[in-house]
Amino acid sequence: MSTAVFVNQDEVKLLGKNQDVPYDGAFFFTNKRGVHKTAMIMPPDRPMQWVSKYGSVTVSQVSKEFPNGGMNEAGLVVEQTTLWKSSYPEPKDLPVIGELQWIQLMLDTCATVEEAKNKATCIQIVNPLSRLHYMICDRTGKCAIFESIYGELSIYFEESLPVKVMANTPYLEAFKKFKDPEQKREKERSDYELNSMKRFTRAAELLENSRANVSFVYDVLQSIKREDTAFSLVYDIDQLKIYFTSNRFPGRKEICFQQINFATTEIMINLQQNNEISHVIYNTDLNRTIVESFFHDPVLSAAFKWEINEEMITYMAGYPESFKLI
Repeated sequence: MSTAVFVNQDEVKLLGKNQDVPYDGAFFFTNKRGVHKTAMIMPPDRPMQWVSKYGSVTVSQVSKEFPNGGMNEAGLVVEQTTLWKSSYPEPKDLPVIGELQWIQLMLDTCATVEEAKNKATCIQIVNPLSRLHYMICDRTGKCAIFESIYGELSIYFEESLPVKVMANTPYLEAFKKFKDPEQKREKERSDYELNSMKRFTRAAELLENSRANVSFVYDVLQSIKREDTAFSLVYDIDQLKIYFTSNRFPGRKEICFQQINFATTEIMINLQQNNEISHVIYNTDLNRTIVESFFHDPVLSAAFKWEINEEMITYMAGYPESFKLI
């Protein structure tokens, strides 16, 4: 499920995200600039290739290079929530990429929402393991939501994005239901849809009287929290900081970009830690542990019905080692 909100007030820009999933393993990864990458795509599709222009910090429950969200050193934030109604375009003569690597591509190559909008029209998502829509915000205060519905990419931006909230309902549908009292009283919806709209409505109402500080965004996230909220993030775009709390350890912690060198060794930070933040140097064995834990989780396997064998896990864990530093 999950919910994302954006606050842009008094020259303060904050994006908040609740990750709602019945699995709480998660790691932060640092990602270097100047790395040549190729999307993990099977033939005969043509994989997207790119060179990372910006360093970034990403959070992932799956594997390095397959983020759930993150922020780069230019202040671009990319987040996602589940959107089961997503329907991606039929393959065209465009380079292709997976739905999570799409996030990494944007963080690696874009500094602004406008650049991300242009990039999104030049690539195609194929073979998704999950179906998502994306919220992207930047240091200028711009924000956009990217959705693929009925095989068409829609980008909500400026006048078409009056409420900067994203839950698990297509944005235009959610906004209409939020504004229309008759649709609010509609009864013939699934529990899933009702819960999505409940969170969207609550967050939208709170943002009508927003305050420009991290604590306010955490208050919003707390008010729309679910029983399965694994962790909550607030990206401080101006200060280049990521604040995080988790279901196991609710004390607020922060990652400061000023303390990270994006030209040298890449590190991993376990999101689920109680005391002072500690990190380890990234290596393939640790990444394999993350990949195995995620894809072998019985609850997730039953929900997503994926079939991932050991060969695929080994390949995914070692995949970042195939990149070349330019």
